[in-house]
Amino acid sequence: MFRYLSGISLLLLTLTTNSYGQAPKLKDPIQFGEVTAADFATVAPTSRPDSAAPAEILCDFGKSRIEGAREKFQVIFERVARIRILRKAGYEWATVQVPLYVKDNEVEELQKLKGITYNLVDGNLVKDKLDISKAGFKEVIDKNHRLYSFTLPNVREGSIIEFSYTIKSDFVFNLQDWQFQHDVPVRWSEYRATLPQFFRYKQTIRGYLPFAVQETQAVPYSTSYSEDAKDGFGNRLTMNSGHNAVITGQALQCRWVLQNAPAFREEPFMTTARDYIRSVNFELSGSDFSRSGNDYHDVTGTWEKIADNLQKEELFGALLKQNAPLGAEAQALQKAAASPAERAAAVLALVQQQVKYNGQERIYASQSLRKVCEQHLGSSSDVNLLLVQTLRAAGLEANPLLLSTRRHGRIQTNLPEQSQFNYVIAHVALPDKSDLLLDATEPLLPAGVLPERCLNGEGRLIATTGRWVPLVPAKRYVQFTTAQLALDDKGGLQGKLHLEYDGYAGLEARKQVLALGESTYQTQLTRRWSDWRFTGPLVLQGLQDPSKILQADLPLALPAPETPAALLYLPLAQTLGQLTNPFKHEERQFPVDFSMPHEYMQMVTLTLPTSYVVQEKPANVVLALPNNGGKFLYSVTQPTPSTLQIISRLQLLKSVYSPDEYGALREFYNRAIAKHAEMLVLQHK
Repeated sequence: MFRYLSGISLLLLTLTTNSYGQAPKLKDPIQFGEVTAADFATVAPTSRPDSAAPAEILCDFGKSRIEGAREKFQVIFERVARIRILRKAGYEWATVQVPLYVKDNEVEELQKLKGITYNLVDGNLVKDKLDISKAGFKEVIDKNHRLYSFTLPNVREGSIIEFSYTIKSDFVFNLQDWQFQHDVPVRWSEYRATLPQFFRYKQTIRGYLPFAVQETQAVPYSTSYSEDAKDGFGNRLTMNSGHNAVITGQALQCRWVLQNAPAFREEPFMTTARDYIRSVNFELSGSDFSRSGNDYHDVTGTWEKIADNLQKEELFGALLKQNAPLGAEAQALQKAAASPAERAAAVLALVQQQVKYNGQERIYASQSLRKVCEQHLGSSSDVNLLLVQTLRAAGLEANPLLLSTRRHGRIQTNLPEQSQFNYVIAHVALPDKSDLLLDATEPLLPAGVLPERCLNGEGRLIATTGRWVPLVPAKRYVQFTTAQLALDDKGGLQGKLHLEYDGYAGLEARKQVLALGESTYQTQLTRRWSDWRFTGPLVLQGLQDPSKILQADLPLALPAPETPAALLYLPLAQTLGQLTNPFKHEERQFPVDFSMPHEYMQMVTLTLPTSYVVQEKPANVVLALPNNGGKFLYSVTQPTPSTLQIISRLQLLKSVYSPDEYGALREFYNRAIAKHAEMLVLQHK
């Protein structure tokens, strides 16, 4: 327990166990101004995949501590960074942006800003110092955020830049976070935070690269604190009449080091980069320190308190208690629909007919739901809060469910913070206790199937009894391709290509058709098979009904070779397939997130004339991913002398694959594609 001690009788808390004796002072990994000519001789290893990076962070070091001040505590944050500019594309790293927090017209204070650009000229080290009066400028981001930027001078290829600054903050809830990875390589990134134990912070660590150092130890803590004396009417007396205190006890000293981190790169099948970049974030959860009857307890609150506040919000919970603008239609559906699930689907269709989604992701409505109906356009919260209200009017147990979209980031369920959410959908509790999740922003999806952007961990149900609800896909991503082909005596092929898109593949294809028009979509579709000639128009089925499989038919032909050959080589699975390997890099430090299971199936039936016989065909193969992650089946059969059938089926049975499974997944794709490339060899009699 910490105490602040004031008056003439000053007591000091002492540490009672040897394990919390004086901690050895850690040496800082970098000192500002200590760049020498020898530092320019050390270059990034050319064997590294990111050796062509435009810049390299040699060292980035930050540390935060909490000190007592007049009537408050302050966070002191210090940073020193050293960066080598390798190419012109890296000049942007010479402009540094420092975010500053603002509240009630009080701004965090930027102090001790220094910067130097080092260049090696004819073997001599030349220094250009930062002139803050010329190189710095401030920008207002919003009511709570300012941005101070400065640019280091005389930067060229090969320069080393260095800067340091201190931020003094009165906002103990805004302890500085730290990002260890960037889109350039980082040789050394270190962050330290010394946290007195009367302030309790929740730590959220994101990312997947292993730390070189990750340690926490108890260390002695001491700081001074002053509190102005006041008279019986609450008026402040003179400064000298206040109470001064020395606070001693213990603090937690946290230290993280990431070493030799490669440049972070965007990869296929990932959520927002923030989920994968190594970082540490803090949130003040409470305090045991109390002064003048005022304390910091329950700073972040609880999920239950957040839900309770939302229920009272004018543009959230209070809206749902108003008369429903679609109430009459909802009551008619209540009488007509047989089951709760069917009624919910009918209400969903009603709302989708009334209001279109404008693409804005929100949790609060922008206006009254009646005005949303009148304008026939709204954000995700406008549309889906209207959906919740209309579902209730139809006699269903419906409530809002908050979530974070994939590009917004994963929810940390142990950190009660409303800002983690950016989206709201509707939840219906069915009689069998199952969850029905509905989103009216996407009319091309059937009821119960969420847009892919919503498939991101868990959502929080805002109801009398709140709980976490898994956001799992109700459909797969399925592509099915069949081809009926006939070979003529000259080696030409004619037939029909049939495509089927189910689940999320159907949504993707429908969006493309409706955005481009059927004619342009056919043009883009045929570009996938450039070797083939398409001999007729595209015929679509099920375009307007998202509950059905979208089907497409195209007649096609492959001309005979100009010079007849005794042997005909046909890579039919390759030329008619749509399989490519999205995983180009040998390694990946974070999971592969497909959002939902995927399946690609292909069937080619080839009718042979009597003038051709099969000389060689690819061998059958079955591959399996570890941990029941997926299967690949490839077979070539000949049911009759004149008929050949090729079947390929690739299944990804999981939505998410860990970094340890990445190598097997990449090789799985490579082997499947290699199998598709194998030739069917036909001999002319």
